[in-house]
Amino acid sequence: MNQQRMMHPAATERARFLKFAVAGMLLMGVAWSTTGCTSGPPSTPLPGAEEIDTLAASTAPRDSVLALLGRMQRTAFDSAFARLDGYTVTRRVCTEQLDSTGAVTASATRTIAYAPGAAGTLRRADSTGTFRRGGLLSGIAPPQAPRARPANLATQALADQPAYLAPRTQEAYRYALRPGALPGGTPVLIVEATARSHGRGAEQGIRYARLTFDRASHELVGLTVVRNSRILLFEEQSRLTLRLRPVDVGPGPAVWLPRRTRMHARVDVPFRPPRQFRTVSVYSEYDRPQTPS
Repeated sequence: MNQQRMMHPAATERARFLKFAVAGMLLMGVAWSTTGCTSGPPSTPLPGAEEIDTLAASTAPRDSVLALLGRMQRTAFDSAFARLDGYTVTRRVCTEQLDSTGAVTASATRTIAYAPGAAGTLRRADSTGTFRRGGLLSGIAPPQAPRARPANLATQALADQPAYLAPRTQEAYRYALRPGALPGGTPVLIVEATARSHGRGAEQGIRYARLTFDRASHELVGLTVVRNSRILLFEEQSRLTLRLRPVDVGPGPAVWLPRRTRMHARVDVPFRPPRQFRTVSVYSEYDRPQTPS
């Protein structure tokens, strides 16, 4: 496998991104209001790291930030979607198609209730406009099996050791660190990695990453990644966010489960209009069936 990757790096990276984008888009989505998917006015091209809600300059030494990254635990992050089979949960999913200016041209919203280990029950479905079929990102349009259980998006988002975590390429990034808290009050530590604009930093496809760690356990419980790269004639821009939340439905300690996922992807292909989609999912109403005594 390593030999194949070395021989065909461009093809491998392109295939990896397309799998990542399609899997992400089919999983996510929810509107900020009950009337549609849009969370704000039409947007222009995807944001770079400088346009994201970045942290203030960190006073933590670089070595301290890298040490925290080295202690990162991935069990909660890697298992969050797999754990969904053991719970009842409601997912509201919205997928939007955007034109080259960022204006929404089509949207589809579904509210789906899942019982443990079973396909979902469609509670509500709304749509506007017409999704384009065919082309490079046709698989991102709303799926034909909307009640299927969510796939494991975490393995797509952080399948390999990315450049901002690999010791050999960490010099290509600037790092920042600050404390914070989740909406429920859980203390966290937040690390930002921003690719430098010169040297090896300019070569990195991942331009920005924001990692959220549970302060007590060092478990990774949130991730945002901004990717911008050109592979052969294709240029891709994407922004992915996964956020977990501690769920306590007893007995036993709380477990980390998906709270919200969001992805915005754009691919430019020569002689064709850019393809751009945005999708968000919100998970709520967690419960665990009682075991008969």
